[in-house]
Amino acid sequence: MPVDGQYKMQILRPPAPDKLEARPRRITAVRARPTTVEIVRAFKRAPGYEEIIARIPKAETVKGWDAGTQIAYFSVCGKSGSARYLDIWDADHFDGFTDMAASIRDCRAWFSHTGYVSWGSAQTATGRINCYFEGSAGDYSCVVNLLSYPSATSAQVECLIDNSSYGPLPFTGSVLQPHFATLSAGGHSFRIRQMSGSFFFLSLTVYRF
Repeated sequence: MPVDGQYKMQILRPPAPDKLEARPRRITAVRARPTTVEIVRAFKRAPGYEEIIARIPKAETVKGWDAGTQIAYFSVCGKSGSARYLDIWDADHFDGFTDMAASIRDCRAWFSHTGYVSWGSAQTATGRINCYFEGSAGDYSCVVNLLSYPSATSAQVECLIDNSSYGPLPFTGSVLQPHFATLSAGGHSFRIRQMSGSFFFLSLTVYRF
């Protein structure tokens, strides 16, 4: 079909382009799936630990987490258990750094923020991740695994379960953060919303106690 009649071809003579920013170098891939030992270690260092184990004593030990409680796992390169849908909105694919093939191979999705205007970046902080899983009624922990980029800089996200917010989560470098909730039987969405800074989404692991 022909294009709309309001469109007319033309010859443009643009000025000389501005100096291009240096493109980032591809960084080494990291392991997306954390071990239970790593999760429990991070859990014990986080504020609120005592209140959580008072409510969920099983969460105090690695054995308590490992006793058949992992029900779902989400990452860019695969899902398992009762993980149904991984929706990623406004991720950034920068050729040679985080192009689509690299994101699948390295098992991570990148969300940029500032910089790279000369390459067409809109410098937005609108990244969204939706992890939808199903389960029976009970106490749950959704463990996010993120990495700020560059690793010495800070990023901030908001995590939610079924649109109930845990509040801002600021981090520098890697963060492995459990989020607890008491859920009804059925489907639930754990969501990550970019607030500021650049980061990689590595994985979400869901446990039921």
